[in-house]
Amino acid sequence: MKVSSVFITALSGATMVQALPQGSKNQRGLPSGYSLSNLTWTGTITKDGPDMSFNGSSFQDIEAQILKVDQDFTWDSENITSPNTLMTSVKHHLSCDPNNIWWAQVFRIQQGVDYLKGIKGTCSMGPGPRVCTRISCSYKSAIWWCNDNDYSIREDCSVWSDYAQDILNSCQTHDASSRVRGQEFSTDNWNIMIGFDDDHC
Repeated sequence: MKVSSVFITALSGATMVQALPQGSKNQRGLPSGYSLSNLTWTGTITKDGPDMSFNGSSFQDIEAQILKVDQDFTWDSENITSPNTLMTSVKHHLSCDPNNIWWAQVFRIQQGVDYLKGIKGTCSMGPGPRVCTRISCSYKSAIWWCNDNDYSIREDCSVWSDYAQDILNSCQTHDASSRVRGQEFSTDNWNIMIGFDDDHC
């Protein structure tokens, strides 16, 4: 699988969130009071190569930087490894009714989850609180990784898809509208959030 073109940009946000009323004109994604945070990806991109780090405002940006180093790079390559094994956080709480977040499309979020399942390596984000990075976005349906700590966080990138899949399984409407929104928290005070976003998404 060649590098996905799913848009993933840095955005803000990390506390519990509640839907906007239907027809609201202010459907831009995360609530006010949050700030942007860049994402750093670290891993090995070539066989027996050194650990490398790439920093960008989106995964699309990071992918472009990696392709300048290795034009044949794909996320499903067996050459990609994390610099070391991390202890992933324990899941703490899941909410299907986040504040000020409108519904995303189930089909588009599932595409985003499938994309994230292919991401290997270690991902880090700067200190919060109240900062998020948009890790996947397609057709106004977004997935965010959010930090509520006052220090930087670092995780195995593969953990994102597990949290996002939980939200998709637990919070979708299972009706003709086929919508989803939600937020799952870790014991390490970060979370994954799913919802509508029309900011270049």
